Amino acid sequence: MAMDIGNWNTTAELNAIYSQARALGVETCIAELEAFGFTVVPPEKVAPKGFTDRMLAALLRIADAEGEGNVDLNTRAQKDRPVYGRNLFHLIAKDPVFAEAVMNPVALTLGKYLTGASCRLYSNVAFLKKGEAGVTKIHSDSVGIPPPFPSYGHMCNISWILTDYTEEKGTFFLVPGSHRYCRHPMAPDQPRMMGGPNDDDIGMPVIAKPGSLLIFNGNMWHGTYPKKDTAVRAHVVTALARNYLDPAEDFSDVPDEIVEKYGPEFARLLGRDKWQGYGSGGPKYDRMLAVNRAQHTPSA
Repeated sequence: MAMDIGNWNTTAELNAIYSQARALGVETCIAELEAFGFTVVPPEKVAPKGFTDRMLAALLRIADAEGEGNVDLNTRAQKDRPVYGRNLFHLIAKDPVFAEAVMNPVALTLGKYLTGASCRLYSNVAFLKKGEAGVTKIHSDSVGIPPPFPSYGHMCNISWILTDYTEEKGTFFLVPGSHRYCRHPMAPDQPRMMGGPNDDDIGMPVIAKPGSLLIFNGNMWHGTYPKKDTAVRAHVVTALARNYLDPAEDFSDVPDEIVEKYGPEFARLLGRDKWQGYGSGGPKYDRMLAVNRAQHTPSA
């Protein structure tokens, strides 16, 4: 029998987040995030049938409409890119389905568990591969953060899996438990399949059906297997970060009608009420107070 969650002052935000996870049927995912650093939520617990089809159709439409030259990373030689394949950015301004994904209750609840109730939207980026592809070396998403990392993540990766993800299809390579290493991987940590000296079995493949959510701590070491088939491989990342990090994407150009449609929480995630970035007039004190508890507990 599950423990009753009370109105405990010291964990006020966590009380609500954990209760929501229990109500959504993803309480076990929290245990997996703590123990292994990642979890895979099956499609039936995430969104109505057909949602992933809408997302993939929107992504492919955007990819066809945009030249690869629109993204600087896509113009560089593959050896000079941080990841293998094509990236598409700023998706929530391009189709409503991506804003829906940001506000998905399961994704947002588990994301807040990892990065606190005051978290911000860090980036919204697609990873698209057509045809065979090489590996992406293991890395962590804690970009620019020096070691040692804190035991909790500065950010988290919420990946919407849009096609079948198997080892042959170039799925994620995850190193279970690496969120507790609290550092970035270095050259000696790379497995042989990625050109390093380490054993390949330090990692494991993520096997996931379209519509699944792969969620992992920003401290987690991850890369990709080589893609050996010719089919499309695609996932979309909703990355959340703690309130004090400067998001990778600037969402100030997202139209007001989209922000109003999804409400105050969406506006907060996009930084509409952030306290940082003030000029000679100084900060708005009520906005500073809104994140005051985050100075005392990582769940706030």
